[in-house]
Parts: sequence; structure tokens; C-alpha cells
Amino acid sequence: MNKKIGPKAASQGWISEPLAIEAYASDGSIYSVQPTEVFCPDSAENAADAIRRSLQLRQSVTPRGGGTGLAGGALGAGLIVDFSRLTQIIEVNTEQQSVHCQPGIIYKDLNLALKEHGLFFPPDPSSGDSCEIGGMLANNSSGPRSVKYGLTSHYVKKLTVMLYTGELLEVEPLELDSEELHEFFVQYPPFGHIFELLYENKSLIQERWPRVRKNSAGYNLKQVADDFDKGIFNIPALFIGSEGTLGPFFDVTLKLLPIPGTPLSFRLFFDSLEAAGAAIEPLLATQPCALEIVDGSTLDLIGRDTYKIPPTAQAMLLLEYDDKYDARKEQLEALAAHINLSRPPELAEDAEQRNDLWAARRAIVPILYRHHATRRPFAFIEDASVPVEKLTEFIGWIRQTLEKENLTFGLFGHIGDGNLHIRPLLDIHTKTDNELMRRLYDEVYVKMISLGGSSTAEHADGRLRAPVLKNIYGEEIYSLFVQIKKYLDPGNMFNPDVILSEKPFTDDIDYHKLELTCAACGKCNGYCPAYEIFRRESMSPRGWLRMLHAANADSDTLIDAYQFCVNCKNCTTVCPAGVDIAGEILDFKAKHPHKNAGRVIALFNNKSLFGALLKTASLTNPIMKSSIGKTLTAAIGGRSMGLDKTAEFPMPAIKTLRDRHKDACERTTGVALFHGCADNYFVSYAGDALIEVYKHFGMNIALPMQDCCGLPMEVYGHRDTMIDKAKHNIDSLMPFDAVVFTCASCQHRIADYADIFSPGSEYHDKAKTLKSKLFDSCQYLIKSGVDFGALTYPGNKVVSYHHPCHLRAAKLEKEPLKLLKSINGITLVHPELAGRCCGQAGSFGFTHYREGTAMFDRKREEYLKLNPDIVVSSCPSCISKVRKELPKTTRVCHPLEIVADCIRGRDTRG
Repeated sequence: MNKKIGPKAASQGWISEPLAIEAYASDGSIYSVQPTEVFCPDSAENAADAIRRSLQLRQSVTPRGGGTGLAGGALGAGLIVDFSRLTQIIEVNTEQQSVHCQPGIIYKDLNLALKEHGLFFPPDPSSGDSCEIGGMLANNSSGPRSVKYGLTSHYVKKLTVMLYTGELLEVEPLELDSEELHEFFVQYPPFGHIFELLYENKSLIQERWPRVRKNSAGYNLKQVADDFDKGIFNIPALFIGSEGTLGPFFDVTLKLLPIPGTPLSFRLFFDSLEAAGAAIEPLLATQPCALEIVDGSTLDLIGRDTYKIPPTAQAMLLLEYDDKYDARKEQLEALAAHINLSRPPELAEDAEQRNDLWAARRAIVPILYRHHATRRPFAFIEDASVPVEKLTEFIGWIRQTLEKENLTFGLFGHIGDGNLHIRPLLDIHTKTDNELMRRLYDEVYVKMISLGGSSTAEHADGRLRAPVLKNIYGEEIYSLFVQIKKYLDPGNMFNPDVILSEKPFTDDIDYHKLELTCAACGKCNGYCPAYEIFRRESMSPRGWLRMLHAANADSDTLIDAYQFCVNCKNCTTVCPAGVDIAGEILDFKAKHPHKNAGRVIALFNNKSLFGALLKTASLTNPIMKSSIGKTLTAAIGGRSMGLDKTAEFPMPAIKTLRDRHKDACERTTGVALFHGCADNYFVSYAGDALIEVYKHFGMNIALPMQDCCGLPMEVYGHRDTMIDKAKHNIDSLMPFDAVVFTCASCQHRIADYADIFSPGSEYHDKAKTLKSKLFDSCQYLIKSGVDFGALTYPGNKVVSYHHPCHLRAAKLEKEPLKLLKSINGITLVHPELAGRCCGQAGSFGFTHYREGTAMFDRKREEYLKLNPDIVVSSCPSCISKVRKELPKTTRVCHPLEIVADCIRGRDTRG
């Protein structure tokens, strides 16, 4: 974390603004608990000091990670310690295949860092792109591949925890009867008492523990008891799954495995649930790495035609292998004739086919969230764990129970582990559905327990399932949980009301949150450039939305926070519920327009004066790029606009694009180019390249009269100005057959013009018609059937790419890649972080230069490792940012500049 970035509050550990604290009253669960204080430490030492202070004050402490959990375990009424800024990978030991890291690192980011070592951390929760390692430890998380790779607790070698005394203690498995263990008990007597307690009750634990493959209910005593038989006291296992109730985690050493091959995926369909259930044991014998189920009712819900699902299928299994492909495939083919499939298995051998096969499974939760105006897929019975052989019986029972209540629902899960996720749609604001929720809660957990199951496989107890814990284990084992808690946290200071609580599960339900479409799952946080650099909930899309809808929403606090929303739309792109958080922020800004930005906009609207200033600037550009010029710019624009003297500004063009192509300005039909402000006013080669390329392929481009798309005005709250520009552009572009773009942001804004006009109004209808004519420049060439096969780039080059955020939001990011793949002489290398925001976002990269640079840090590191000759992007602003951040030897340009060079037969970089 660069302490110089952001407003003063953003670089301080303690959060004091009431609205910012409000962001921490929520997590991915249905609950809300208002904390007294929030601390976001930037070091383990600061975290420890804050917790010790709280313990001395007799104030409860709740550790928090990504806040993606569904049971409310990250909420507390005392001090919340957000470990999200503790992201350091301390050591990767390739010989021992282990990693020593802090708890705040996101699961996906950890595995990205481990990839270069050929290793990975196997548990793979569905929230892996936003959950943090500390939360995985707290919940004993797993996911679809746990059928092969197991749980988080199977991979913990060492763990540093804080005791109730405030001491930090590193624990690891110790051999029974060893001198080390004896000395440990002498130094830390509570662990000696716990050892005696568990060793005396080992048989009780092993006999009465639910016979399920996965279980994160209560404390992880079964693993500890089983390890006694191996001659080990597995002290870390005692803490894994404890949800911070026995002490916060400060760092961990994890066991790793070599990265397996690309999975081989199959879809299997059955005409009955019973047939699917009978197939499970034979399929498990083929040693898959994943085995998922979706029931027939859910297949109806997501749309059979959409996902090519047979009309009679009552169950779908998704099966994957990541080793011994030929042998696994032969096994499955031999087995297929004996397991009553409704049709032969469908195979996917590459990533694109695999995504297609998994699309139906991934669509369930998004469709549920968008299915009804007021009913939500309420997570209150959502993580059942039953013996594998009982799962189809349980699915049949739960389906019959929910259908009897006329509920829409989703049933899906990890059938290889006996783990089912249940999501009925309810509106618990109504008395009927609220009573139904309470009744179903009791009935479903009674049924789970009667089948020998557990209340939770991988999502933990939290506040949600704590009331049923005693029913699962009985008084004797439950008393062991209570005694362990008293030994390690005698004052009940660590995360009270979690796991060991008999409060009704309905206490603290956040009814207001459940009125919103937002699932509060936190997936958006993992993709937000602002959250990436600040790593605190009050600087995240989910937190911003909660702050906006708070009863005491304060405009000054929101304005301070929202200046760091770059309107990248990544949150909307990945949101299961399709919530446009950036859009809501723009609505807020429209009510609080930026006054100084208004003056700049007024200058821009005076075309003659603006043109004259740009002309002058183009002549004085060498001066303005000097240190004296940058200092002068910052002195003039720093106070009013936040301009930074370290920023590098684009060079104004001596002649605009329109001046360079006056003949194109006279055309009134055919294909039009919306060139945008960047291509027209500043030094850019994309517009020229497009005109040349299209002409080469028989299309003469028109440059109709046009104004700014309006997005910069809207970002600063001046929506009225944007609407005026929208009307002008709609009228100007309507006569053309197609409109192409070199700028993804311009296309994105114009494509959404209809949303700013009242339905049925003149411009609403015109904008809807216009939208069907809009194309990314690469997309239109491909659509037109242009043959790129004859094109060869002059000299073999390694090419990588950056996806502009708004191209990704429009789901068009693959179009430039399709074009590049068809050109000879190019080797395409794929960056993992291609879709991450570059941090430019129009003027943001100038007004918040340090923040924008910090947003690019990880991308820069990846590009430097890939070392491409060329990086392409379909956005002039992104191009300028990437060009500035990479070495001068790396060419950064628009994809059409590559095509233009192929046509010219030479590299003509600008």
C-alpha cells in the first residue's frame, strides 16, 4: 500500500467516518451488525497493537477478510480488524512445496503468484476471486474440486494466531510424547488441558461425528482426533474453521501441489434423479477432480434451450479430470453404458468448450437474483452436507418440500462430496414468507441431521447455523466446543455470537439490505481497481452501495469516496445480480456536480476557444512536458482539479483527425467513425489506421459531425450537458448504416444512451435503434467477412493485450483477439490480468495520478515478465496509460494499427 495515495482517511488504519463504518456492518450474509470501531492495519504489528488495545478495553474483536462468507462470521459489535491490507507473500519454498503468506491475500491472487513456480493452493471456493486466505482458514473452505483435493485444513503446515493474552503464537503439528510437545504444554497450559480433553474423548468424537466427506460445523475436532491415531497433535487444525472465535490469524504456511493439467470436462444427463444418484459411486471410482449436480427443476429455471439441455433430463452432472486423460476417458466411456444416461456424455477438451459446458451451472445464481422483483435467493439453508449415498434422497425430499410451497428455487452442488446448495426465492418482508422461512429452517436442518448429515459443508456456522450446532453433535461434543472456547478465550472476546450461540438465526437479519437487488456477495470487490489499492470495505463497490443507501448518507463523505470510482463497470460485469453500482454512483454525482469541472466543460463547449488553446498547446508541448511546465500545470490545476506534476498529459495534435481527413467529413452515408475526443484532438494513430484499413477492404469511412460522447461530463456530475451531447450525436449518427469505434468508452456510453431518456420518448426510441448499428472497429471487420489470412506482420512479433474495461463490459473483448489470431507473423501471449483496469479512466489518471499508477502496478509487473514486443488495446486513453507505464521498447497501439502495418508492409509505429 502506497501511503501517499488517496485522501487522508484512506491512508489511515482507523476508520472514523460513520458512513465508512457502516460499510463494515454488512458482509455476504443476510445479517447486519454495527461495529463500534474499524481498523485496517497495514502491518502485522499494527494489527496486533490494535487488538491488544481492544482486549484491554474489554471490547470484542472480530477479524475480517473479504467479507464474502454467507453466515455472518465477519460481523461484530466491537472492533472489526480488516486484514485485507496484509497481502504479503513472505516466502515460496519450491523444494518443500509450501508458501508462507499473510491472511489478506485473495485466493486467486495467491495462485497467480504461485503459477510461475508451477505450484498451486488447491481448495477452490466459488468466491475465490474475492475471498481471502484468512477467511478460507476461518471457514475451512473448499469448493467443486474438494472431491479430489480436500479442504483448507488439509493444507495448513503452520499458523500464527493471537492468544487472548495478546501474545502471537506460531503453532504447528507436534508429535505425541515429544519433548517439543511437553515444553509447549508447560509454556502454554491451556493447550495441555485441551489435549487431555480431546484425547480422553477421542473415541466419542470419532464415533459420533457426522459420516460426511465435508463438514465445517463446530470446531474441527474430528481431524484432530484422527491425527492422534497418527501420533500427532495437530494444533493448527484446531483453529481452522473456528471463524476467529479462538483468536485471529496473522500468517500461515500452506502446503502446495504441482499445477495439474487443463481439466477435461464432461456433461452427463439423466432422466431421473435416482439414476443420477446411482451413478455417483461408479463415477467417483474414476477419480474425478470435480463432480457437480444440477437438478431438473433448476434446469427448467435457467432455460433448457439456452444451454442445450435435453427436455427430459431430471439431473445434470458435471464431471472433470485433471490427470491421466486417456485412461479417465476410457474409464468413462466404458462406464457410460451402465449408468442409465439419457444421451452420450458431452466432452469439452479446450477452455472455450469447457466454459460452454459449465455455463449452465454458473448461470443459476445470477438467474435466481434476476428472476423476481422482490423475492431473493435467500441463503439460510444453503450448504447442506449429507452422506453421498443419501444426497439424491435429500434432493428429492427438499425439491418436494419446496414445490409444495410453490417456491422457485435452485438446487445444485458438489455431489461428489454430498454437498448441496439450496436457494429458494423468498420475500421475507411479507409475513407469509417470513413464517415460511422459519419453518423451512427447522424442517430442513432436522432432515439433514436425520440423514446423518451436517448443517454446513464449507460455509461454516457463523450466526446463521450456530443455533442448530447442539442438535448435530449432542450435549457431550457440544460441551467440548464450549470448554475449548473457555480455555482459549475465557472472556469471550473473540467473535462472540459466532459458532457457540443460541440466539435465534433471525436476530440481526438486515431486512433493508434484502430489499436491494445487490447480493452483497463481495464478488465486485475482487475486480474493483479502487478496492485493489485501498483494500478496505468503504473503498469498494459493495461498501459504496451500502453507504449510499444508509439512512444517514452524508454527501461529503460519499463525494470523498466516490472520487475513486473510475466508472470501469467491472463491478456490473461480474455482479451475479447485474447491479450497476457505477450507475448509482453516477446518479449521485448528477445531484452533486463538480463545480470546477463545470468550468472546464464550459471551456470545452466553446469550440473556437478550445480549439485555439489546443493549437497553442500543441506548439508549446515540449515546454509543457518539461519539469517546469509540469510544475506550472500542477500549480494552476492542482487545487481546482487535483492535477499532479508527476503526470504526463497527452500531446494535442497540430491538426485534428477531421482536418487530416476532410473528404471523410463530407460523406453522409455508409459506415461512420465516431472518433471521440482523444482520436480527434490529441496525438493518436488509431483513427488514421482505421480509415486506411477500412479503405483497403473496400469501405470508405465517413466522419459525421459529432460531439463528445458525454461520458466525461457525466463522470463529474454534469448529466444535463451529457444529455445535450447525446441528442446531437444521435441525430448525427442515425442516417448511417453502421457506426464503428476506436474507443471502447465512447461506444459504451453511446450504446446506453436510451437509458437517459424516458421510455417511449423520441430520443429513447432513436437511441434504441442506433444501438443496433454500433460496432467495435475490429468486430465490424470480422462481421463483414474480411479475410485477414493473407495479412502478415512485417517481422515476427510477440503481441499481448489489455482489455479496456468498457469493451469487457460490452462483452466484446474477444473481437480484437479474433482479428490478431488470424494475422501471420504474430505470436499472441495471454496476460492473466488483461481485464484489470489500467487506472487511466479518462481524466482520472491525471487528477489522481498516484492512484492510477498504483492501479497499474500489478499489470506492469505482468507485462514486464511476458516481455511482449507489442501491447494492443482498443481505447486511446488506455493506450496512453500503458505506453507511459511500459518501457519505450514496447510498442503500445490499437489493433488496427497492426493491421495497417500489415497492409503497408512495414512497422510504422508512432
